[in-house]
Order: sequence, then structure tokens, then C-alpha cells
Amino acid sequence: MKISLLNTIITTNRMSDTQHCPYCKGTQVTKKGTRQKKHETVQLYFCNHCNKKFTLGITKGKTYPLKVIFDTLTQYNRLNTLEESSQKVGEKYGLEISVKTVSNWIKEYSEYTTIARMRDFINKKYSSREAIEETRLFHGQIYDFKYHRAKMDCVLDEEYRHSKFKTLQEFLELVIAECPHQIFKETHMRASDCKGLFNLDQVKITHKENAAVKTTRLVMQAVDNNKLRHETLQEFMLVNDSVTVATEVPVLLDYEDMAHYKDRLGFMVPVELADGEVLTGHIDIVQIRNGSIHILDYKPSAKKEKPVDQLIIYALALSRLTGIRLYHFKCGWFDEEDYFEFYPLHVVYKKKKKAKKAKNSKLEINERVDESSDT
Repeated sequence: MKISLLNTIITTNRMSDTQHCPYCKGTQVTKKGTRQKKHETVQLYFCNHCNKKFTLGITKGKTYPLKVIFDTLTQYNRLNTLEESSQKVGEKYGLEISVKTVSNWIKEYSEYTTIARMRDFINKKYSSREAIEETRLFHGQIYDFKYHRAKMDCVLDEEYRHSKFKTLQEFLELVIAECPHQIFKETHMRASDCKGLFNLDQVKITHKENAAVKTTRLVMQAVDNNKLRHETLQEFMLVNDSVTVATEVPVLLDYEDMAHYKDRLGFMVPVELADGEVLTGHIDIVQIRNGSIHILDYKPSAKKEKPVDQLIIYALALSRLTGIRLYHFKCGWFDEEDYFEFYPLHVVYKKKKKAKKAKNSKLEINERVDESSDT
């Protein structure tokens, strides 16, 4: 058996600031050596409070590294058979993985692979090559745009309230063929550089429980290179969950878009663009669930971050590009521990203006009544 590749993979299982010792729940945890298992080397941790060593619970009792397990789940949900999945991953890592082992992993991690309920339908309609559209975008940086065509079909067909998002499907279908790559390569204002622009007085940011947090906590334990966090998480969610339809989606706003929002809709968008200037960005994750389009951003320290401006611009851009009302969008950011969500419409559309207008109208009516009574 060849395990040379795996011998070079040290599963560091990074401890985040919010993770604790499993014995005393203490947070004073440091790395303390490694332990050699059959197919991998796992990180040991030491609690300076109770003086005990431990590994992360998820690695206990696992013969194979988590990376191997998750890669196998992804291969299977890319519409490969059990046999094909075990063979492909086995060849990649120089391991022998039985079909029964793959089947057991699918059952064990079923709560993270909710695409299973769609899999039979997708298999009948798509080949593994047709189900997911993907390409590499060289837009200054490298972005891996991926669009799950088969999942999008299922999501739109499953619920009638999602049928209004058909134009999102049409937009994603055209990204590869019609994306204006030159605009993204040129020096323009980036959505990620926009901070502190919007008035958040009427915005309610909700801290919620969300499946994205559980999935991130699981997947990140198999990532041994911080630079690979985004792409590893995006790949796992796109292929294995039932709501993520696209990743690294390129979007833009130009002068005419801004004029539309400000002049025609009366939105408060404090971004000034001259004719010819463009605001660009790439959306980490796009999901459709519960009757809304969710624009999500993975932030390694979500509690310390507040990328509201960036997410609002993403929502404005995607709304304009698809023709879908901003009312149907939600924005959120998350990491292994926290998920925060808000409505972008609440940021740019101020209700008090409408209330004030109604109040003024009422005053005008009263004045007219008084005038008529005087006459």
C-alpha cells in the first residue's frame, strides 16, 4: 500500500479562539506534539488549565484522514458511483478504500450531504460532467466560479415560490460565455474595499443558528493550509448541500445602475461612480432557500468582522443583473462558530421617509379640511 502522499499531510486540525478543552471547557489550549495513526499524523493539544492532552473529537475512531473522507463524499455527490468514488480517491492518496467503507461514510455524514434527496432526480437528467459548470476566472486574482446547474433545476422545481428566481438561473448560465473579463481585470473600485458607507440605523443584524456553521466546523478540521479554506468550503457546500447553487459569482455595478437605484427607486446608496467607472466583486456563496436568495461570505473571524457594505453591494449588483427585486435577497457572513444575517433592503430603503411623507400628506388633508370649513 502506498501512503507516501498521506505521510506528507499533517492534519493540523486548527483550534479556533472559541474552541475549548473537551474535559474542562478551558480555552487555554496549545499544540503539544502529534500522534501517528495508520494513515495520517494528527495534532495533539494540551490544556493548560486541567493539564490534559487530547485530539479533536471528530478524529477519534477514524482509520482514514478526514480529508480522504470528505473528498470521497464529494466524489460520490459529483454523481460518481460508490465504486468510482472509492477508486478515484484511493488512487489520489495511494489507499485501498472499500465500497462498504464509502457507503458507511455516506450514512455517517448524511446530515452534511443533504443533496442526497435530490440525487436520484439529478442522476436521471444529468451526467457528472453536465451537472456542475465551472471555470477559473483570472480577474486580477484567481477565482473559481462554479455553478450547480442540476441543483438549481431541483430548487426551482421543488417549491413554487422559488420559480420567480428563474432569471438567476439564466444569469448563472451565461457567466462563463458573457462575463466581461476585461472590466474585472482593469483597476476599478472593489466591493470588498467599501467600508462604513451605509447608514445602518434601521438594520437588524441577527445572530442565528445555521447549517453553514456546522458544515464549516466540520470541513475546516480537514484543512491544513489556511489559503485553501475558502475553496475547500465552497467546493464541499456546492457539491454536498441542497441549497448552495453557485460560488465565486462575478458581479458589477456601473454608473447607470447607481442612477437607477438612486433616482428611480429612491434608494440611499452612498457610492458615487462617474460615467465609465465600475464597482466589481465576487460573491463567495449564493444559496436559494426558504423563498429567498442568500448571499453569503465566509469570514474566518466572523464575530470580529462586519462586511455589511460589501454584502449590500453584492446584493444590489445581483438584483440589477437578474432583475429580481432586492426584497427577495438576504445577506450573511459566517465562520465555524457564528452566523450573522440581515436584509439589504432595510439598509437602502428608509421607512421613516415613507412615514414622514404619509404624515405630511395627512397634515395637508387636515389643512384643506380647515380651509373648506372656513369658507
